[in-house]
Amino acid sequence: MAGTANRPWVVFGGSFLAAVGFFAYLLAPASLVPVLVSEYAVSGTAASLAISAVFLGWVLLQLPGGVAVDRYDNRWLVGCAGCLLVLAGGAGLFAPTYRAVLVTRFVGGTAAVFLWTANVNIVTSTFPAGRRATAVSLFAASAPAGAAIAQFGSPLLAAGLDPTAVFAAYTLVTAVGVAILAVTLDGPVRSTTRLSRSRLLGTLSSRAVLLASVSSFCTYALFVFFNSWMPTYVLEVLTVELAAAGALAAVVPILGLLARPGGGLLAEYFGGRLRTTVVLAFGVALVALVGLRFAELLPLLVVSLVLAGIGSQLGMGALLVYVTRMTQPETRGSAVAALTTLSMTGALLAPPVGGWLVASHSWELTFLAGGVLAVVGIVAILASPASRTSK
Repeated sequence: MAGTANRPWVVFGGSFLAAVGFFAYLLAPASLVPVLVSEYAVSGTAASLAISAVFLGWVLLQLPGGVAVDRYDNRWLVGCAGCLLVLAGGAGLFAPTYRAVLVTRFVGGTAAVFLWTANVNIVTSTFPAGRRATAVSLFAASAPAGAAIAQFGSPLLAAGLDPTAVFAAYTLVTAVGVAILAVTLDGPVRSTTRLSRSRLLGTLSSRAVLLASVSSFCTYALFVFFNSWMPTYVLEVLTVELAAAGALAAVVPILGLLARPGGGLLAEYFGGRLRTTVVLAFGVALVALVGLRFAELLPLLVVSLVLAGIGSQLGMGALLVYVTRMTQPETRGSAVAALTTLSMTGALLAPPVGGWLVASHSWELTFLAGGVLAVVGIVAILASPASRTSK
């Protein structure tokens, strides 16, 4: 893989900002649902589609985008994706209807293919082998960082701007990150080996990539379940006010700022044993599920939410590093794309399936289903091959 830079942490900063801006754009509607309902005269459910539209664009384009990452210069792919996101955000300002806003959000979601996957490739290629686990895991913290900015910043911006202007504002963060990459990377970031169809299919069907992707599906499903349904659970368990319930549940995503990069640090502490870190993460998630099931007192609930935030995110960076280690440089982007496709599928399915279990059955069965996910994630990663030394 050619095109590493002389200043790896500056490159990291550019990649990180590019991704943070996207994730803030993605999750900005979460704290603006009442504003969207009022502005466009739609239901709360319809307002939430402003997030789903971005996820849909991401998932549909992820695999072909991963192939492009392996074939073309990643600098240009990230640059084009950044421009596309800014244009989509700008187009939203002139969208005449809410349906048109959703179309611009879908287009913005397609940029994630490169703002995430190609940037993972850039960070992986920029750092020496001994620092990659830490760097990639730190990069994974761009998601909760963007979420935190969106949750806290969107209501403040909405006081003086309409929702589409808030969305557009976050794309400027991505533009800054892309600009840093443009002036810092000193050569093309692309595979020096031509990607054959047989090698591509071999990577996508490899035991390591498939099992890691299953494990990642489980961890993302748990993470999104904790994020989407814990406010409701806290309300029912402690009968507190909605604002207090939201503040307590916010512990889960905020901990990602520590847990996601912490996974890479732990992996290096364990001598590069990435699977050990992932198993540990699911073990912590299992303890959190048990604690939440019996949390009738505030201290136990807080501890359980802390463990939920750690357990559902500690393995995310480690799984990213794992698939990059288990594939050749020329198919690294495709492997990350496969992992991300299943990860985002888990994220998409968790809220409606969790809601159905709660409404149709019980919290007990819902937490049991979460425990099954954790066990499946453990079994999948333990059944995968041991990771080899990073290239």
